[in-house]
Amino acid sequence: MLYLKLIIVFIFTLLSGLFITVKLRKSKLEQTIREDGPQSHFKKQGTPSMGGLIFLIPIVILSLFYLTQSIIPLIALAGYGIIGIYDDLDKRVSRASGGISVKKKLSLEIIMGLIIGIIAVMYMNNTNISLTNNISFNASWIVYVIFTAIFLIAVTNGVNLTDGLDGLATLTAIPLFLLFIAISIKQGNYQLAEFNAMIIFTLLGFLVFNLHPAKIFMGDTGSLALGALVAGMSILLNIELLLIIFGFIYVVESMSVLMQVVYFKSTGGKRLFKMAPLHHHYELLGWSEIKVVLIFTLISFVASLLAYIIYIVL
Repeated sequence: MLYLKLIIVFIFTLLSGLFITVKLRKSKLEQTIREDGPQSHFKKQGTPSMGGLIFLIPIVILSLFYLTQSIIPLIALAGYGIIGIYDDLDKRVSRASGGISVKKKLSLEIIMGLIIGIIAVMYMNNTNISLTNNISFNASWIVYVIFTAIFLIAVTNGVNLTDGLDGLATLTAIPLFLLFIAISIKQGNYQLAEFNAMIIFTLLGFLVFNLHPAKIFMGDTGSLALGALVAGMSILLNIELLLIIFGFIYVVESMSVLMQVVYFKSTGGKRLFKMAPLHHHYELLGWSEIKVVLIFTLISFVASLLAYIIYIVL
């Protein structure tokens, strides 16, 4: 029965993708390519953005069938997805790659993060911040809410930074949802495991349109929603601190940007990397886009496997 559900979800995502791609092309919702980016990216100018709707809509619909299991990931996905939609639409109006101001975007993310933190406290009746079932510390509800907001902002923006190559954000996320399936089963939550399996098949459906050469980009609509979904699932499974391991790609991508900025300012204009985030650095070293995506995806698989070993051992 599960196999049939997964096939239906995949086909529904494909049909949604066909419809949404056509609509976005007609509406001229196109990704603006950075002028300081790799030369190979200029040919992507004109590719539709906001493609995250292709997996966002099916996952929201799926969540309604698993509501008792998915309330936190659902609210996170929808909330940050809306922020992403707002940002992508603003990019179209302004015709710039920046979208809404950093201050406004961060303010919206903070508000949404605090709301989700409060809901998590009320829904889960648990304020433990955990690495595994046996390694955690109990925080006050205020500390937990603040931590949850920071956690959501960090993960969503980590995924946002990772979304710079065709299929990269999607492919590096799939191992994480495989990990969520394994941990859900370990916790005896088979409904949540099934829900995560369906999420994977929606992402596979999206990949049909997003693999190199991409016919559509997920945009902030997709990257913020996907990041929030990863964060929300981590909160629900109570493995927030373990994300440092299984979310290794997001950590490295984010740190590369931070290190680049700090080094640039402290050295009067010198660069630590050829370009940040890190995936662009390897592109400028001569790696093909496909090679970067494959290696980063492999690293994500290894990191997720390591995280699961840590989870069952500790």
